[in-house]
Amino acid sequence: AVQTRVVARSPLGVHCSFHVPSPEFQIGIEAMFQALEQDALPLIRRSQEAANAISRIFDAAVTDREVSEQALFDVQYTPIPGSNPQQYTSPILANLERWLIPLQESLKDSDDRIIFCCAVDRNGYLPVHNVEYSKPQRAGDPVWNTANCRNRRIFDDRAGLTCARSMQPYLIHAYRRDMGGGNIVVLKEYVAPITVRNRHWGGFRVAYQI
Repeated sequence: AVQTRVVARSPLGVHCSFHVPSPEFQIGIEAMFQALEQDALPLIRRSQEAANAISRIFDAAVTDREVSEQALFDVQYTPIPGSNPQQYTSPILANLERWLIPLQESLKDSDDRIIFCCAVDRNGYLPVHNVEYSKPQRAGDPVWNTANCRNRRIFDDRAGLTCARSMQPYLIHAYRRDMGGGNIVVLKEYVAPITVRNRHWGGFRVAYQI
């Protein structure tokens, strides 16, 4: 048992902090986290390996002058007219589609438990999703689009930005994913940072349904 203090409320729930936890409690918490980390290690490594592979692709593209470092970090997103939910293009979208689709599809196909896996930049822009979730939008059908057209979108909610901006070696979190029409699924994600020449580009997300 431990005393807690409510520090915030949000759509994610009530956020609490421990109030003067005892040494025994802290030891117990550390042991619990170590056990969780050990169990999750294969999934953590999977996200880290994919993030590192993307980092190498980006680094090589800059080295070979296929794209500039400035272009990779360009955040001038252009809205796609008539899209609902709003989709965006970027200056290097065609390159990202060419680089990321094979890697992401190969990873997703390797494990039936994976719901999706994708790279996002530090603003939550998701240029290239899995093929399953990258269908052309249907005019006047935002509910269907929300579930099936998740590429080229900016996910700047709390969960999205947490994945995009985390610079920790790995991040594990669970969140509620809106699939449109009131359909909510709870996912657990393993996220690792993507870097380009020691600059943080974004994160790689691998999601499993709870």
